[in-house]
Amino acid sequence: MSARKSIDPAATTLMTDLWFSRLPAHVQTAMIAAGSSSNLQPGRTLFHQGGGPTGLHCILSGELHVTGVAPGGGEVIMAIVRPVEWVGFLACLDGLPHAYSGTAASQTTLFTLAPKAVAAIFEVDVATYRLLEMPELNAARKLANFVISDFGLPLPKRVAARLTDLGRWGYGPASGPVAPLEKVSQEELAMSVHASRQKVNAILREFASQGWIEVGYGRIRVTDVEALEQFARPE
Repeated sequence: MSARKSIDPAATTLMTDLWFSRLPAHVQTAMIAAGSSSNLQPGRTLFHQGGGPTGLHCILSGELHVTGVAPGGGEVIMAIVRPVEWVGFLACLDGLPHAYSGTAASQTTLFTLAPKAVAAIFEVDVATYRLLEMPELNAARKLANFVISDFGLPLPKRVAARLTDLGRWGYGPASGPVAPLEKVSQEELAMSVHASRQKVNAILREFASQGWIEVGYGRIRVTDVEALEQFARPE
């Protein structure tokens, strides 16, 4: 990572984020004052699975892929963090090692609050702490839905649900626009739904023939979110 620099120019960018823009003004001011920015080169890792807490990070530009390594050694893509989205809530909340790794998929600029700064700003009272906790609770509900509902779906429905999940901020609501999946291979997508690349490739071709998605080299764009989500729902 490059040397740290002043974060002041990022203040306007941060205000476009749904979570940050809804924080009380004094919390926003404290975060901007305590934070710093840095650049992460493509392929460099911001935090490692099993590594100590690194703080709360906002992607100002670029893209971060959040992945987990299963006991068998396979790497599963868990989420994609895009501008202007945050990551690192769980390790900030419990102080334990990161559950996943975060790696830059492209040239990425970050805004970071160190763990001590996060604690100083958010651990002042219960109400303020809940502001930090809510995104992680959203993610927990999404995970519960996946384990209880999505994981038991037939493979084509799992793929449809995964496309919309990966196209949205992992800590945000399970609704709204779906961003294109950039630099995500069909092999990575297949690993995330526990299937072979060949089966997932056939499903993607079928979705494309229905006009729900467009598939390019290392890129999948959802063109009909409503149709894809309706297909993914349990019968």
